[in-house]
Amino acid sequence: MDFRLVNPSRDRDRLRGFLSTTDPEDYLLEELDEWVLEGRLWVEEDRGEWVAFGRLHDLGDREGWLSGMRVVPARREQGLGGKLVEALLADARSIGLRDVRAAIEDGNVASRRLFERFGFRPAVVMTLRRGFARSDAVDLLHRAAPDERPDGPVGWLPARTGRVDLLPASDGGRFGEWRPALLSRWAREGKLYVGPRLAAAVQVDWWKEPRTLWVNPLVGEPAVLFPAISALAHTLGHEEWQAFLPSLETFRAQYVTLGLVPHPAWGDRVLLYERLDPTSTRL
Repeated sequence: MDFRLVNPSRDRDRLRGFLSTTDPEDYLLEELDEWVLEGRLWVEEDRGEWVAFGRLHDLGDREGWLSGMRVVPARREQGLGGKLVEALLADARSIGLRDVRAAIEDGNVASRRLFERFGFRPAVVMTLRRGFARSDAVDLLHRAAPDERPDGPVGWLPARTGRVDLLPASDGGRFGEWRPALLSRWAREGKLYVGPRLAAAVQVDWWKEPRTLWVNPLVGEPAVLFPAISALAHTLGHEEWQAFLPSLETFRAQYVTLGLVPHPAWGDRVLLYERLDPTSTRL
């Protein structure tokens, strides 16, 4: 068995064919060109045949994100997933990463057991919800100026969990530690939108069809913030928006009332797993 990094100039077409074989509708096929450019894509070969694939993304600040793990159908339940995780963790250590995370749907028991075997523990329970653009909602959010900050304390996942989606590139859903300095970065990048006691960080065109806005809710009560996000999605020419939200009973009823629906591919509970270096100090 051989593990190696994907060669962008040589392996792009082969990787596309591999992913099509494991799942013809795999969402990675749409994001593949960007993923290849990131450069930390690993494949597992057996006598020249690609049998497994996974990605390690360096998020900066010694944090990493594991995603996209795939095993060809004929080779599943043969221990290849464990060997792949082991190889990805070795890669993480080689580039000095301290904390590594992954999002796993609650019902995916096999993946949860696999990651737990390698020292990952569930740290946050979330729900992935979809909202829809609304032309009749009041547009209360505007793009923050580079020196503009939210009006009110940051809440939602950052305040409750100390974790936040970092919104890199066009791919939402990569969680790192919450740092207030992210507000400055998002404002410089044009991703921070603010209003009267409202704030959200967004990634436009996260998903092309339907055009989807990826969102980090930051400041505001649900009854005001979510309609404002729906209006922003419409203003930016999107059909819907998606966000990881706290999976709390006090909020879940409001999600339903406000028209947010669970994402069909993820179920209604998503666990953020993390493997922390025990010698590290946490913020």
